[in-house]
Amino acid sequence: MLQRWCFRGYPPTWETLSSYIEVFRAIVYVTDVRPFSPTPMDLALVRRVASAQVSMDTTTALTRGVNPLEAALLTVVPLADLGFPTLILRNDEAGYIGQIRHRSGETRAHLASLAPAPDPASADQSPWLQLIDGLVKTAGRRGALMIVAEISETAYAVFELLRKTGFVVYTRQTIYQYQPGTLAARTLSGRVQLRPLTERDIPATQSLYASLVPQLVQQIDPIQAQVTRNGTVSLVVESINDRRLVGHLAVIEGKSGVLVKPLLHPDVFDEAGAIISAALPFWPKIERLPLYISVRAYQEWLGTHLLELGLAEIDRQVVFVKHTVARIDTTAERLPAGVETIMGSLVSNVEAKLEGD
Repeated sequence: MLQRWCFRGYPPTWETLSSYIEVFRAIVYVTDVRPFSPTPMDLALVRRVASAQVSMDTTTALTRGVNPLEAALLTVVPLADLGFPTLILRNDEAGYIGQIRHRSGETRAHLASLAPAPDPASADQSPWLQLIDGLVKTAGRRGALMIVAEISETAYAVFELLRKTGFVVYTRQTIYQYQPGTLAARTLSGRVQLRPLTERDIPATQSLYASLVPQLVQQIDPIQAQVTRNGTVSLVVESINDRRLVGHLAVIEGKSGVLVKPLLHPDVFDEAGAIISAALPFWPKIERLPLYISVRAYQEWLGTHLLELGLAEIDRQVVFVKHTVARIDTTAERLPAGVETIMGSLVSNVEAKLEGD
């Protein structure tokens, strides 16, 4: 049959044979972006390219680590919303994977990783562009209104890909790392105090956030004011004289590290180093886990104090954002309950009739 289809009784020329080989290759290698499935082919691809990934989710990378294979496998657990939604793209013999961090229904998603990392020397960027576009559409179908990506300023290839797919720069951030035993001692002056965040502090914390964080950034980075859970201690800085809240240290802990996101009022500029120094005893896990501090551009003045304390600047990042179009099923919403019941009965009757025939 193949011989009759290919040659139709005539001896093939080299050009004809080459064209049929290309058709066969196109059939064998899937070129559309599709969801990951736990097949031997997909598993082998993820294992092969995982070590060459580029991470774009700083919180996950620093606190939990990004394991593409584990995250992909968790997504196929029935009736669960675990892992990172993973897309696969095959282009001839090359393979690509992309992941997003998103819980179904949330309005914000995060680009988690691309693998392999985009090659700046590659003339053909279409596979990565196609993959990123697929990840954005996936986030939109799951209910996300925006998707965030954090990349190093030196990742020029990823920078250009995000630009070409419609991402825009919202802010920048610098990551600092603390090494146990290297911090210079600082003492609070007595004008402020640190204590764990409580439920009654949440309104004041939200007010502090609204006054210090640019509105554009507030859209993509909601405040993380959570009271102590599972040993994670977020702190507030309180003025002793008037009990005014002048700072908030949000903490995210994981198996790989501890990440602190500080928000300090300029009124405590001179106290910033002492505040960070006094906060360390609240986080005993940093004796065995790395401690990272993420400073956004609107708090850039804090970086000078961290360097004076002895923390090391390990990365400067650009925060990209792209707004998506979430899928809204309006047809079902317009149907009254009675109409839905009638339509359901009609369909059931038709199905029963067909089965009976």
